[in-house]
Amino acid sequence: MEQNGSKFKDFISRHRRALFSLVLCVAVAAVFIPTLYRSQVDELAREAAELSNTEDVQTTEEENAGDPQEEEPEENTEETEAETEESGSAESAVSGDPTGSGSQGQTSASGSGSSSGSGSSGSDPGSSGSGSSSGSGSSSGTGSSGSDDTTPSTPSEPEQYTCYLEVECHTILNNMDDLTEGKEHLVPSGGVIYSNYVKFTQGQSAYDVLRAAMQAAGIQMDAEYNSLYDSAYIRGINNLYEFDCGPYSGWMYSINGTYPNYGASVIPLSDGDRVIFSYTCDLGRDL
Repeated sequence: MEQNGSKFKDFISRHRRALFSLVLCVAVAAVFIPTLYRSQVDELAREAAELSNTEDVQTTEEENAGDPQEEEPEENTEETEAETEESGSAESAVSGDPTGSGSQGQTSASGSGSSSGSGSSGSDPGSSGSGSSSGSGSSSGTGSSGSDDTTPSTPSEPEQYTCYLEVECHTILNNMDDLTEGKEHLVPSGGVIYSNYVKFTQGQSAYDVLRAAMQAAGIQMDAEYNSLYDSAYIRGINNLYEFDCGPYSGWMYSINGTYPNYGASVIPLSDGDRVIFSYTCDLGRDL
């Protein structure tokens, strides 16, 4: 231990100046580096502020450049229309036009003087009557450009079709002993939960029609997406679920008497189809 201590002291004595320089460098770095860092941060902040101000100025100039010109006061427009009507009246008075002003609206002119010719449209102006015609330029007709009979076209509604939809559970009536306890009241006496003709649009499937009809009728329905069939799977209707009446029970559906081997949301229906959702207690063998 004493030898180690003496070696350490010898090392300190030989490298005293180097160690002092190292400590001094560390102290200077500890003071100088934060100062340099703060100056760089302040410089970056100033540059960011200047860039932001430049973008604001450019945005303001673009907005000012894009502002539409101020519209002329409506009073000038009215004065221009009045001057146009007066000029039209003056022209009709000079030319003897019985229709009054030059606008496209219907007018009736009142002429005065010794002329016996009427100024109604359909007769040749000035063909009858003697003397000078002093038809005044006053007109009782409106100066409108005529009524626009065109009406905005409304988008056509999608064409609607009709199908027959029925939801029934007759098979449960023959297997009431297997039904989950407490669900007897959910089975109608005739076995039919829903039956009606329903409307649908092109492209809708049996699942779409069932969901809309059950929602409108206030009947409970539970479905989920089945990745195996890439379709919606009906788990329960009117709170009658699969396995509620035996291990092979659940919901199946048919279209025009045929039970498809695909999900109810895959193929769209056609007009007049007969769609029936049936509860089976034996994997469809009892349907």
